[in-house]
Amino acid sequence: MEQTPSTTACRDVNPLRRPGELRLATYQAIAHGADAALYFQLRASRGACEKYHGAVIGHAGRDDTRVFREVAALGEELRLLGDTTLGARTPARTALLFDWDSWWALEMSDGPSRLVRYQEVVHTYYRAARECGADVDVVPVTADLTPYDVILAPALHMIKDDLAARLEAATRRGATVLATFLSGRVDEHDRAFLTDVPGPLAPLMGIRVDEWDARPAETVNPVRLGDFTAEARLVFELVRLRGAEPIATYTTDFYAGTPAVTRHHVGKGEAWYVATALDQPGTAHIIRRVLTRHDLTGPRTSHPAVETATRVTPDGTTLLFLLNHGSIQAHLTIPTPATDLLTGKHTAPHTQFTLDPLGVAVLRLQ
Repeated sequence: MEQTPSTTACRDVNPLRRPGELRLATYQAIAHGADAALYFQLRASRGACEKYHGAVIGHAGRDDTRVFREVAALGEELRLLGDTTLGARTPARTALLFDWDSWWALEMSDGPSRLVRYQEVVHTYYRAARECGADVDVVPVTADLTPYDVILAPALHMIKDDLAARLEAATRRGATVLATFLSGRVDEHDRAFLTDVPGPLAPLMGIRVDEWDARPAETVNPVRLGDFTAEARLVFELVRLRGAEPIATYTTDFYAGTPAVTRHHVGKGEAWYVATALDQPGTAHIIRRVLTRHDLTGPRTSHPAVETATRVTPDGTTLLFLLNHGSIQAHLTIPTPATDLLTGKHTAPHTQFTLDPLGVAVLRLQ
């Protein structure tokens, strides 16, 4: 993963990485599968547009700067870690479908709202799953879906080939499939399906969408999810139930009381449909319910600033990465005996483990 050792030069404002951020970002890349980390640039460019871009060695050629010392110290630490993580894989049971064609088709279309950004919708659902402690594979729509118990398909605007059939097959065997507003609208040629929205996904979702209301970003329609209320914005699809059950409802406008989130039991699994752009707490509420069904929520969700990732080495060893993105210490309990590969410290089961701000631990679980 190429990253800057200090600052970028391509944005309107280019903040400096604080002490410890480079180390944290490097281990984050390793935790998610990187076998190496690259820093652009080694020596600062003398001219052109990137002469102010961060570098391990600045224009003066010094080796006593903070950035140089951090990179050198990190290199020593990685040398001690050695090849432990090479070839390790993450046994994720949650998949998030990412589709470039859906991104282009959605954002090149006039309507229903130019304020909807495919990447932002995807990031909302990815963040919700990760903050619940789930390991997530981001996969193309052509991927084999059989390893996954949860399949998130936010803003899957374009449905190609046999994707709808494969999603239904995954649901029937017991998986949970979640789709959102503006899904199932066009075919591989970006032509609208001549059928009920959400197109080929409609039978699986057990719904029909006849109309949709797009509003300015400041317009909020609260959505009631039992005793929890979330904010919804941008697009509000008007859902008619065709086998699904309502999980959440709109609370304002002429469609107050109609479904905003639905669930359809199909075979051994469930198909969820989120008909509007929920805020982050609302999305997290839904994703937690979905993940809980499959026992996929992590044990450290009480520490939202602590990121976790699991990798399993070829010999079957489980490595647990803990990364504290917060500014305060995190006190965690590790349920099994573990050894921190960065410090050599052994931890007995169910004892408290302290992670400093921007701190990292790579635990070999016994």
